[in-house]
Amino acid sequence: MIRKNLALAWTLFLATLMYASLAAATTTLEPCHLPYVAERVECGALEVPEDRANPAGRRITLHYARIKATAKPAAPDPLLVLAGGPGQAAMDYGPLLGSAFREARKRRDILLVDQRGTGKSSPLRCPMPEAAIAQGDTAAAQASLRACLAGLDADPRHFHTEAAVADFEDLRRALGYRQWSLWGGSYGTRTALVYARLHPASVRSMVLDSVAPPNARILLSSRHAQAALERLLADCAADRGCAKAFPNLARELDTVLALPALGPHHGEAVPQLLRGAMYSGQHASVLPFAIHAAANGRPQPLLGLYDALAGWSLETMTFGQTLSVLCAEEAPFLDAAAMRQDAAGSRFGDAYAKGWRDWCAVWPAARLDAALTRAVASDVPALLLAGGLDPVTPPENAHLAARTLRHSRVLVAAGAGHTFSGAGCAPRLIAAFLEHADPAAVDGACLAAIRRPPFVLADGQPTL
Repeated sequence: MIRKNLALAWTLFLATLMYASLAAATTTLEPCHLPYVAERVECGALEVPEDRANPAGRRITLHYARIKATAKPAAPDPLLVLAGGPGQAAMDYGPLLGSAFREARKRRDILLVDQRGTGKSSPLRCPMPEAAIAQGDTAAAQASLRACLAGLDADPRHFHTEAAVADFEDLRRALGYRQWSLWGGSYGTRTALVYARLHPASVRSMVLDSVAPPNARILLSSRHAQAALERLLADCAADRGCAKAFPNLARELDTVLALPALGPHHGEAVPQLLRGAMYSGQHASVLPFAIHAAANGRPQPLLGLYDALAGWSLETMTFGQTLSVLCAEEAPFLDAAAMRQDAAGSRFGDAYAKGWRDWCAVWPAARLDAALTRAVASDVPALLLAGGLDPVTPPENAHLAARTLRHSRVLVAAGAGHTFSGAGCAPRLIAAFLEHADPAAVDGACLAAIRRPPFVLADGQPTL
């Protein structure tokens, strides 16, 4: 029996060595260019199993870029950037190098990895059925998704967060890093938390901006959107220029939300025009003007604002990947009582969550254990950032996650929206935290300087 066990152990050891050498052979770095990055960087690729439960089966290729630190020698732990969405590609995050990561990069290499299903990493490209969604036509939306599924050269059931975390861990080993630090924005915070739960020894520290922990349902955000909307109305009323330009804004909002349609958007889709606009302070600053115009027969500003945001989303999101994650990790755990509670007292209702559940009814997704929705308990040092104006991942989400992160601190920027790592003093705070990995030593008082941008008034003129 001992001899048999030794033989088995030796076989497993040899298999591990063979797999490691294969992974290392596919991670040669070559000079390349990224969108929005002027300098030349390094790019590489790593083959990983599509089905993590079947390592010998079909393989997919993970693409990534490494941006070297500006100072030498670089810190031993690079910063792995975990993109949001779900569905965004990290290799499109070039603009953050000059904003959110400009200070961190002085000491650390930055790694941008297109998560499986996004960017160049076997993307699950499916067009979002915009017209069907706007008209509330569930059958047409489902038919569009079925048509896309028929042409996909991939199994969407294998494109969830746990599989992506296993990919990242393979990449860490292949690149020879003992540990790395993590930055996650929005859905990327969930990826970071799952990573810290499954591979705690691999993570030196993590920065979580706009936290979406596994034990919070991000599809149940109508209550948060309502709070952000009420804050917008109050801030406009307290602003001399905005209050003068739009003295009846609350009543005009009622008028808009009572419309049977606004352009191509029908019924329950009308309130959703406002939801996305509140993600960033810049877009939210246009909303009072757009609401006023729509209530007085000119829907173009509000429709234009929505189209701009939808266009950005369609350009940056891989919708099939979005579905593979949300249909595995969110939709199955949405119960009717929770949806009613979230919609109660909200102008946004439950249409948003219902829409995702309807789409997920036809999208193949992994069947995950409900235990994956439990809170992440971890000793990894963590800095949690939350925007007070955030309509989807407000400060209460960060505090919820922090309850079981034993070495963490929550910093709230009352005047910031969703994901603000590039604003104000946030880049400096991130770099300082990464340097000493001590959340208690970070003084976030400077975040109070981040303010809501001036409101846009009639004729597009901001207040002074």
